[in-house]
Amino acid sequence: MRMVEGPSCAECGEVETSLNLMAECPMYVLVRWELQDKHRISEQDLANISIGDIVRFTKETGRFQVGILPGHQ
Repeated sequence: MRMVEGPSCAECGEVETSLNLMAECPMYVLVRWELQDKHRISEQDLANISIGDIVRFTKETGRFQVGILPGHQ
C-alpha cells in the first residue's frame, strides 16, 4: 500500500477516510458513477454497497495497488 506522511488524501487534500475515498473524493467521481449511477455516494449508500463493488472500486481506481519494494522482486 502507499505510505503517506499525513492523514490527507493525496488526490483532494481532505482527511482520508473510507467515506472520503469511496463517496466524496472528486478524483473518483467517474468510478462512482459507473458503480452507483451517482457522482456522490451518501453514507447510507456506502453502508449498503456490496463487497464486489468495493473490490471493483479499488481495482478501477488503483488506490491500493501494491508496488514492489526495491530489492524484493
